Amino acid sequence: MLKNWIFSLALALPLMVNAQSYNEALLGWREIYTQSLLIGSHPLKPEEAKYLRFFAPDEEYNVKGDFVPAKSKPFLLENKNGGKRKAVSLYGTVTFELMGATLKLNIYRFVNLENVPLGNDKLFIPFTDRSNDHETFAGGRYLDLSTKDIKYGKVVLDFNKCYNPHTAYEKYYPYMVPPKANHLPIDINAGEKKFGFQPEYYR
Repeated sequence: MLKNWIFSLALALPLMVNAQSYNEALLGWREIYTQSLLIGSHPLKPEEAKYLRFFAPDEEYNVKGDFVPAKSKPFLLENKNGGKRKAVSLYGTVTFELMGATLKLNIYRFVNLENVPLGNDKLFIPFTDRSNDHETFAGGRYLDLSTKDIKYGKVVLDFNKCYNPHTAYEKYYPYMVPPKANHLPIDINAGEKKFGFQPEYYR
């Protein structure tokens, strides 16, 4: 429970440019994120935390997009490595400009979290990009949002805060597979990189 609270705090931690520089705020967020991975049951061992790697902060990857709401019936998102599939619904889409390209991502909501305290406003973007299997984890990465982040049809996507699924640290840990609709045809050189400690089965 404490782990979930700390991770929620990390995801919600605002990058308050007026109080401190963007870079300093992001590095603070990453420290909280790292600590959240070491609490409770988690495939990352404390001695392996030094192998977590991140791209240098880059405000170019902090973009504002146009949000369009959607309504969909709940469906099960594909899950690999034996985990139970999660029920989600399509909450909406966001269209944004990055690296000279116009891009679009689906935003999902965990249906089974809607009535859980601190879970009813959580949104989730699983995505892949061209950096996967080179600079970043082969299976893609995740970006978390809140319904409160969407204001007047706009939402900010900060790819500096995208992170690896837990299977990046343990091969057989279940993870949700990003759908094909959320493949970005560019390199997202931001956020968490491929885990620095690479067991033989990941080489």
